[in-house]
Amino acid sequence: MSEFTHSQTERTPEERAAVTAHLKQEGGAWTSMPPDYLNFSRTDLLKKIDEVRDAIISETNSDESEVDAAYDKTQYFVNSSFDFFEGKKDLGRKIERAFVVPMRSTRLDQDEIKSGSGYASESTPFFPLLDPMRFGVASEIRMRAMYGLPPTVLDTYLKSSNDKEAGALVLSPIYADMTRDIRPDRDNIAQKIRLLEVGGAVLEKTAQFAHLQLGANVIGLGATLPKVTYFGHALRGLDGMENLTTTTGHGGTVHMIVETARKVMEETSIESNGKIGIIGGAGSIGWSSTVTSLSMIPDHKILSFDINKTQLHGRIGKNKVGKKVAVAENAMEVLRDTNIILTAVTGNIDLNDKEYKDLDLTGKVIIDDSQPGCFDAAQVEARGGKLVWVVGEDATNSKFITRDGYYTNGIPYNYGSNSGLYGVHSEFACGQEAAVIAQSGEFHNAVTAEVKPKNVRVIGGLFRAAGVRVAPFQAFGQPVVIS
Repeated sequence: MSEFTHSQTERTPEERAAVTAHLKQEGGAWTSMPPDYLNFSRTDLLKKIDEVRDAIISETNSDESEVDAAYDKTQYFVNSSFDFFEGKKDLGRKIERAFVVPMRSTRLDQDEIKSGSGYASESTPFFPLLDPMRFGVASEIRMRAMYGLPPTVLDTYLKSSNDKEAGALVLSPIYADMTRDIRPDRDNIAQKIRLLEVGGAVLEKTAQFAHLQLGANVIGLGATLPKVTYFGHALRGLDGMENLTTTTGHGGTVHMIVETARKVMEETSIESNGKIGIIGGAGSIGWSSTVTSLSMIPDHKILSFDINKTQLHGRIGKNKVGKKVAVAENAMEVLRDTNIILTAVTGNIDLNDKEYKDLDLTGKVIIDDSQPGCFDAAQVEARGGKLVWVVGEDATNSKFITRDGYYTNGIPYNYGSNSGLYGVHSEFACGQEAAVIAQSGEFHNAVTAEVKPKNVRVIGGLFRAAGVRVAPFQAFGQPVVIS
């Protein structure tokens, strides 16, 4: 959904540096540490957008008419967001659910990329003025320009006339940068308390916006939000939230992880050799993926690794699956000895590290559940492998899980041209979980704790009943061809 085309002139690294230097001379929001994440001010945000425009015109050779067009669209989105937040604007009808997502991009994102690459592209459909290659706006400036945006609507799910099937995609202004900025010393208790205060205040405003203002009775939690909301308990415990249902999305995610593995086995020439690899096997998603794999693919064994080997051995012993699950010494062993690898970790695995120097991924597929991704697609492909994300497809009759393209000319927002989804009916499984719970009215089946295999079976059943299936293989907004 980026507005960049290759016919347009790309800005040089020198121009990006000049734009950054120009704004840093202004001080204030461009240099303050930590940034003021709780200042939801229309005036301040529009002032920053004005200053970015002035810097681009002054320091780059960008076409002024293109700058103005991007400026107008950016300004419109900011004003629309505050109009929603302040109750001056609504969706015009009742909705039952909101899929709430945080911001994945950070000030540390790479700038030396084509426009739309990496996680910058998740925001450029709404803030086209902040495009790194069209207008020379570096990642640090892009993020600082967006700080202060309130909880807002990014897209809608209004294709169905059934209110139970209507929903909205909502941004919660929770940023990965927050942790580094507010709690640089992880052992500092005061910093931890402040981080919880800031994050809690943002989440409270988000829940109030989605539930009380938009009217969503079900909130699906995307990406890192299940962790930072304590599986939704922090939202449901707020005043006025007695009728709110939250769900982590992890039941649908695990179901889709295993279904994606089955799709690889059934539709490609990849040889599993009777074994599936799992990285992050001791966590709730990793362990539920293990148990679900043993149930749905019963003729296969599991080779699992987790940095917490004690917990992994404990889960294996408690569930008496020792003959079916072996423990690997490290992630390298899983990558080396299995061809279909499921990952359920929150960190990054850099295949350029020396321990992976001789790793050959030819004939292997990594199914990566992490958002942001654990693996880099280019690194995987450079070693002969394939990387796919865990994505479901809306095959429902009413297409009630397909976004409308509220800000993107009727073309569904895809979470970023090179950081999101491929195909207009694609959606992350965590969002689909909230959708089928809202549609079915089975609020008691919402996932509000560590996901268990029972949750996976129930949500999988709701997926099948509604018409949710595995999407075409894809990662980072691009199709992935597996022969």
